[in-house]
Amino acid sequence: MRFSLIPREMKFFDMYDEFVGTITGAGKKFHEMVATFDKLEIRSHELKRDEDACDASVEKIIKALDRTFITPFDREDVHTLATSLDDIMDNMEKTSYRLEVFRIEKPTPEAVELARIVKECCIRVEAAVRLLRDMRNSEKIHMLIREIGQLENDADRVYRKADAALFANLVATAGNGDHLISTMDVLALIKWREIYQWLEETVDACKQVANVISEIVIKST
Repeated sequence: MRFSLIPREMKFFDMYDEFVGTITGAGKKFHEMVATFDKLEIRSHELKRDEDACDASVEKIIKALDRTFITPFDREDVHTLATSLDDIMDNMEKTSYRLEVFRIEKPTPEAVELARIVKECCIRVEAAVRLLRDMRNSEKIHMLIREIGQLENDADRVYRKADAALFANLVATAGNGDHLISTMDVLALIKWREIYQWLEETVDACKQVANVISEIVIKST
């Protein structure tokens, strides 16, 4: 009986490996999109295809969960890990869509840095998920979780700096000393605030996955 169940358990790890591989690939595409800032429509559509692939991965995992009696870790954690991973991809895709439709001339250094942090978080999420096959890897997993936590802290600092800079640059001074705020400045502020928020939420989604992984490791060791 034991041997008949092992292949069914391992299928979950195979599905997760495919899932996180898509996310890391998307993270690299996303960083390149923000850094180079060209072919935005094409790049955004590529990320939408990756999001569709991740949605399919979630559906596949949940269907397998319904058919499987014994799972590699708690059933609730199997489900939560899948949906939390999907949140990373959803946030990336929503951010890329806004970069496409907001018609921004060029990225800010802070946006590029936040996109780089998203990419680095995705790489570490993938590594941690792949290590879940063997709980003897628990120390390596915890190290990756700590690195994701540090990246999230870095993202918070970049986000706060960028948000403050938006308002600092909003007010212009006329020749008579009066303060003027142009409509275009306000529109740019609204667009960038939303983009920065989505970038930060993408990093937060990576941290949430790290928290889920940490719970799985704690329960399993």
